[in-house]
Amino acid sequence: MYGLIVEARRVVNVPTGGTLHGPKINGTVVAPSGDWLYNMPDGSSRLDVRLMVKTDDNELIFMEYAGVMAFPKDAADRLNKGELVTHAEGYFITAPRFTTASAKYAWLNQIQAVGKMVSLQRGHAIKYDIFEVK
Repeated sequence: MYGLIVEARRVVNVPTGGTLHGPKINGTVVAPSGDWLYNMPDGSSRLDVRLMVKTDDNELIFMEYAGVMAFPKDAADRLNKGELVTHAEGYFITAPRFTTASAKYAWLNQIQAVGKMVSLQRGHAIKYDIFEVK
């Protein structure tokens, strides 16, 4: 046997109403949206997030991203208690991709982005800074 990675998957329903703001896009998260979170044996987590975004001008954009989240025990404990944690307290990086049939937002189909968590409060909100890689 080559070894076995033991993972615990948790499916998180991403609530509607979250916002996406940028220099060329503004939108709101709508259903269906979810996060298939893999809790790894070392305490880190792997993200598999899929969101539907409706722009302020009624266009639809599918956003998906993978990522890695790892916090030291003290920050993880605070997060589990519902407290706010910030990027300075752990590692939380994502790689978003976008898909749309909208002519106005077709430029999103041609980019790869990277994101870094700014702040996270379980059950409340997560804030990312997302950048196009050029």
